[in-house]
Amino acid sequence: MRVVVDVMGPLQRFIKDQQRRVEVEVEEGTTLLGLLIQLGIDTNEPWNASLNGTLGDSSNVLTEESSVIVFPPIAGG
Repeated sequence: MRVVVDVMGPLQRFIKDQQRRVEVEVEEGTTLLGLLIQLGIDTNEPWNASLNGTLGDSSNVLTEESSVIVFPPIAGG
């Protein structure tokens, strides 16, 4: 199945040609963590992910046409 992934900030360096948006074919039952590993993102590096507009965690399962945004932790004051 196909998912669309937007990768933000310094995490883009793990994506081929440092693309911001990629479409990825994944197996049914793939989790957010599995997707990050498939993309080659170092999962030991701090990250957050939005799955279909809601903050996700590593165990969330992707569905056909899922929209994922992967971004570094945000700090502010």
